[in-house]
Amino acid sequence: MDYLEHLEAHCGEFVAGYDVPDLLGDHVQILKLKEPKLFGIVSVATLGLHLHSLQFEDGSVAHQELLFRFKQKRAEDDIVQLVWHLVTHALETHQAFDLGEYFSLPKGVLKRYKFSSIYVTAPFYSDPSFLKYEGEPHDVLVVWFVPIFPSEERFIEEHGAEAFDELLFKTDDELLDLKRKPLV
Repeated sequence: MDYLEHLEAHCGEFVAGYDVPDLLGDHVQILKLKEPKLFGIVSVATLGLHLHSLQFEDGSVAHQELLFRFKQKRAEDDIVQLVWHLVTHALETHQAFDLGEYFSLPKGVLKRYKFSSIYVTAPFYSDPSFLKYEGEPHDVLVVWFVPIFPSEERFIEEHGAEAFDELLFKTDDELLDLKRKPLV
């Protein structure tokens, strides 16, 4: 099983790719997948980022692929733009995305939903076998980005990422809904 098969096994069938020519030179694509079991869920994921070594602050190296999952189809263009920003950042800085950190949204992206940032977590709504693809020549970590509100950012600053993760783990599928209410 290659990484695309792994991705399809957990996020549904690959149905489209997005035309992002400046990533092709780095062999990175942005894909759309549709989950047949969860009606209306769209996944936007990268393919090929794992070919690039990314480094954590402690010096350890990781190979990652990025994932967004959401219900609102009209947000698709914003999500693709956001994935493009994240991939470009990773390729330029060679920095890995660390669980528990968050990044400000680019101006205008997901504006209608009132989010301020995106939070880096593991795709815990999925089967645990999805979190890490064990393959050749190296393992791949799947990184899920969850849009968050300013109040959730403040919670992370005051109580830490671990406490925020506990709130996330108590949700069912609310995090897939961009119209959700803040958790705090």
